[in-house]
Amino acid sequence: FRPHSGEAGDPDHLISAYLTSQGINHGVLLRKLPVMQYLFYLAKIPVSMSPLSNNALFLSFDRNPFPDYFQRGLVVTLSTDDPLQFHYTRE
Repeated sequence: FRPHSGEAGDPDHLISAYLTSQGINHGVLLRKLPVMQYLFYLAKIPVSMSPLSNNALFLSFDRNPFPDYFQRGLVVTLSTDDPLQFHYTRE
């Protein structure tokens, strides 16, 4: 189970995701909940992040927390999220 969580809405949704999920997509709102960041770190719950999608919809690219999460040791990956909507290459 890997829901979209922490992209928009109430940051408390991340608590539900922590309790029920094997991983989450997005997680940019974890930046507002350092305790939840620590729990995701301890449990090694993967966070698949989509900076291009977030830049277009919610959070500017330069404010994306991916580098911070990576530096802190969270399990993070980069994702395309919506490749048909956010397609940035000629291929």
